[in-house]
Amino acid sequence: MLLALLVVVGSPWVQRLLFDYYLDHHTWLFSDEKTAMFVRATFMPSWQYSPRYYDGVHHLVAADLMTLLLFAGIVLLPSRLPARVPRWLRCVLGGVLASVLVNLLLWAAPDLVDPDAADWRFSGEVLGPLVRSALVFGLAVGLLLALLTAGAGRNGRTARRHVRPQGHGLVAPQERGRIGMQTVPTTVQRPMPVGSAPGDVTRYLCAAAYTDEGFADRVVEEVLADEAGAVAPSPGVDLKAVVDHCLNAREIRHRRDLHLTGAFVLLALTAPLWLVLAMVLLNITRSAGVRPSLAVRGRTHPERRALVKTGITAGFAVLLAFYIGAVVSSVPMPAFVSWLFGAYLAGVPAALAALCALAFAYATVVRHDLGIDRLLRTTLTRGTFGRMRSARPGRPRPQWIADRIAAVAEAQEGNVTVYSGYTPWIGYSETRSKWLLTVPLLPADDPVGTKARPAAPRPFTVTELVGHVRERLQAAAAHGAAGDTAEAGAGALGSLVVEDRIFVNGTTVKGDERFAGTSRRTPAVRLSAETVEQIMLRPTGTARHCLAVHVPLWGGDVVPSVLLHFATTGRTLHLHIDVHVLGPVHGAYHSVDRLRGDLTPEARRGLLMDALGHTGRALFGAPFRVRRHASLDARHRRRTVDELKAMRQDPLYDHGARVSIREMALSPEYHNYFQVVDADEITLMVERHTLAAMREFLDSHGYDTADFRAQQQTILNQGVIQQGGTSIIGNQAIGTGATATQNLPQQSGAAAPSPAGGSTT
Repeated sequence: MLLALLVVVGSPWVQRLLFDYYLDHHTWLFSDEKTAMFVRATFMPSWQYSPRYYDGVHHLVAADLMTLLLFAGIVLLPSRLPARVPRWLRCVLGGVLASVLVNLLLWAAPDLVDPDAADWRFSGEVLGPLVRSALVFGLAVGLLLALLTAGAGRNGRTARRHVRPQGHGLVAPQERGRIGMQTVPTTVQRPMPVGSAPGDVTRYLCAAAYTDEGFADRVVEEVLADEAGAVAPSPGVDLKAVVDHCLNAREIRHRRDLHLTGAFVLLALTAPLWLVLAMVLLNITRSAGVRPSLAVRGRTHPERRALVKTGITAGFAVLLAFYIGAVVSSVPMPAFVSWLFGAYLAGVPAALAALCALAFAYATVVRHDLGIDRLLRTTLTRGTFGRMRSARPGRPRPQWIADRIAAVAEAQEGNVTVYSGYTPWIGYSETRSKWLLTVPLLPADDPVGTKARPAAPRPFTVTELVGHVRERLQAAAAHGAAGDTAEAGAGALGSLVVEDRIFVNGTTVKGDERFAGTSRRTPAVRLSAETVEQIMLRPTGTARHCLAVHVPLWGGDVVPSVLLHFATTGRTLHLHIDVHVLGPVHGAYHSVDRLRGDLTPEARRGLLMDALGHTGRALFGAPFRVRRHASLDARHRRRTVDELKAMRQDPLYDHGARVSIREMALSPEYHNYFQVVDADEITLMVERHTLAAMREFLDSHGYDTADFRAQQQTILNQGVIQQGGTSIIGNQAIGTGATATQNLPQQSGAAAPSPAGGSTT
């Protein structure tokens, strides 16, 4: 719609009216620079079809190409700006940048459109009005584009409803399924593969290393290169395998980027401004074969004619490139500007360099994508992943990388979580629900202390209680694995994992001998049983013990976790329960499950078309990625020096983990309704078995459990929810001798109650 409006405003008929207005009021506009600036801004989208307005056809073509370049910049630049910038701001910046660049091009080479405007070239008097007019036009177009696309972001995405727990009290079991990451999709969703076999989530993350460049970079830059930071736990994930594949994927991409950098340098040295034109030609070629599929229940591959259309469009792009080179070379310009525009030697070297660079870049990207597709099919499908779980390094790795990989593997088997910041539950996702149970430790025969006790109850320690709860949960898991119970969801308990885990803040481990690791840079990842018991018996400070219970479901794609913290204060027993659910990883990471057998001709056509879509991004980003990859060791050395200095100088140096590999890949929505159901069943079963084990333990030690049972009943009663209808509760009498009188409202008609309590009919 915006392009149609610009085409209309820039048409010869509308421009003639604007130009006549400008001539009629030229004297007044000359004295009012602000108004003149707005009027001149309306001339920017001008285009013509007749050469009589210009001195030759080549000037007409050059002017229309500038207008086309302006339109292309307005459409393409906003999508090329960083995604973290708000949409409306990207639209405004894209419009302003496109307008300013086109006017700067006109200022640098005015001979392209008007041979009589040679005096404009690099004129300071002309530059000011041109830039101001460009800013006005770009700002207006950008704001209009932002308004027209304001609803696209909301309508094109899946709406999600997040319901978070209020306060710190008890949460109704029926409501827990709505808390956290559960989503309510409002758009049609395509079928998505889901995990089913053990280890699927590790396989998905390993595949993500090759299909998502950002994920692999984050794992290496934020986890592997952070030698001073602890490694966050990732239940159900083989972290070492994921890190190995991320390093291997970066090496493969680096080899591709080296070739692309060569093509980029060739074009930049031949004609720098042809880099922009090359992007336009590539987008024109790509858009020719794109036809949105009407299928909403599955994915389709492009037909053969899509490749034919793309090839024909590429041929026209070749002819257009040589024609543009010839037109630009016909305009006299200084040597430096001629090099920028590639106007020397009739523009042939610039056109050839652009076409060769694009062809080579496309071939390189296709070869890389075919290699990744072959690697995924042969090593990362469900049937092949077990044979080669870790990637084989292509070249020897630096020693610090090998040491860090060993530290990651050690942390995976550890029982300590060193966290950073306020929340200790890194690696387990956000808290889905939590509640506190407080039980007074009174003798079983005297809950209120009014009678003499014949014997004191047997004292116990938190260690004994935790051991009893652990045994009860492990027994329930064994029964579920053997199929000895018909309880809903009990079969999944066969994969239940119960472990003691210590949570400690990263700013408090310095100087604490309990957390002194083998390396002077990172704290210990595993504590002895004696140290864990000491922390369990004295829960003070920032180091706390939790009995961590988690069950990998759906191939580890959904992991409900229940963290149990037991403590005694005087004659009171406390139980803190935190429920977490790691949801599935991003749906795009599941795409490896779509690969079945060898690459078919239809799938190959789809790969060829997809390669066109990201060739430009890969080509223009290659030099920066190559530079960053080459500087990894140097940046790591500088960071290590600074971190060691901070360790010596800062007594509150933070060793805590700040990111979790598993949470990096967390999807904003579930992929199947029953993933939520299964997670709820598991957490409810773990909670119920935990409470039953506590009741058994207290009963066997001679403690009163009346208050404990009442709190259990309160938890169950919290789940009574009425939806719709009318509920009338009469007067209630509570206590000995209390009475209640019920007054019934008078009703008329057949529904009126009789004195006997029945109907009058």
